[in-house]
Amino acid sequence: MPKEQAFSVQWNYGGKEYLKEFMKKGTVLWAALIGGMMLLAQGCTDQDAFDLQYIIRDEKSADETERTTESRTYEPEQPQNNGTETEVLTEEPGVREVSELYYAYHHLDTARQELYLEMFDALTEMRSGVPLSTLDKSELDVVFACVMNDHPELFYVDGYQYTEYTLGNVVTGITFSGTYSMTNAEVEQARFGIEQKLAECFGQVPLNEDEYSTVKYLYEWLINHTEYDKNAENNQNICSVFLQGRSVCQGYAKAMQYMLQKADIQCLLVTGFTNGERHGWNLVRVNGEYYYLDPTWGDASYASGSEDGLLDGFVPSINYDYFLVTTDEITRTHSIEKVVELPQCTAVSDNYFVREGLYFDSYDEAGLAAVFGSEATKAAGYVTLKCDNSETYELMLQTLITSQKIFDFVDKQGESIAYTSNDEQRTISFWNI
Repeated sequence: MPKEQAFSVQWNYGGKEYLKEFMKKGTVLWAALIGGMMLLAQGCTDQDAFDLQYIIRDEKSADETERTTESRTYEPEQPQNNGTETEVLTEEPGVREVSELYYAYHHLDTARQELYLEMFDALTEMRSGVPLSTLDKSELDVVFACVMNDHPELFYVDGYQYTEYTLGNVVTGITFSGTYSMTNAEVEQARFGIEQKLAECFGQVPLNEDEYSTVKYLYEWLINHTEYDKNAENNQNICSVFLQGRSVCQGYAKAMQYMLQKADIQCLLVTGFTNGERHGWNLVRVNGEYYYLDPTWGDASYASGSEDGLLDGFVPSINYDYFLVTTDEITRTHSIEKVVELPQCTAVSDNYFVREGLYFDSYDEAGLAAVFGSEATKAAGYVTLKCDNSETYELMLQTLITSQKIFDFVDKQGESIAYTSNDEQRTISFWNI
């Protein structure tokens, strides 16, 4: 009779090159950041000079400026779902209940859900040699990615190893083992530090208000407490953010997810590309609607390449251009990898500019006067406006900038007003107002 054999493969999740950063050349608006400094479709490691322009007020002129073992690395080329249709599943009586916080789990079929839980339990308990319910090794990559995209608390997981047992040419079983970057003691120590930092954050989070306020607070807290640093230790997981305060896109996105899940708000890690470079951001459900959110692109220290996020002393530290945006808006600069089916995000009711009264569907002089005359704008010294379509955006540029009507709303006789614009997001920012 044929002898039973085993075949082992190891995957390394989230190595140093897991998610390379992105940017592209082109002037881009920051809701609270100098435009060209943010060059939103560039590689994360490329830094270009910003393209800030000025409107100069002049009465005479106006100028504008067998047991066989094989190892391989998981770079996470995120596994494709091969077009398999998936749907949200309802828990059956007697079946283990899983919180709705975990988007990917609820968009797997029943067999993959079972496999997901087997992997999750093994990784949570740091166990090895766990028998799996599948004999198909091609399922492992997809399901493992779903577990990791749902669970930022698995910060100590580097990857996994599976062993395939065969009898002749027939697969008789597969076992699963996690690979880890820390010992049990180190995990507990890191977890203690993370929870301490989180307790500081949640001491002021507006959990009793609507979810928009909670998401906005956590987004701002993350950016204010983290600097973009491609050399940061553990920059592919939440330790870099909560323990070192320095990270890259993967760390930002997982930290955002971790905080939102702690606030009982559903959030998924989403990966993909911008201008051919890998990147990570979030899918978030806010007040019953889905939006995309990119906390890395919200941080001035990422855009400017400076540690303090400041440039010439007047660059705001937080950008809201990619705070709760639609699928249409995110896909202008981000290419999404779909490990599971993702929703078509169309809601705008909790978009930052809509909620803050900075969203225009026409050239509205009364609305502009209210924005520029508000105490918030005067206190900040800057403001960003967002237009709902290209026609309104072009009209605003023509009227406010080319025709210098901005001076009808801001009294700067003989002085200049700085501005920048983002054609992709249809936003215009003004400084020195």
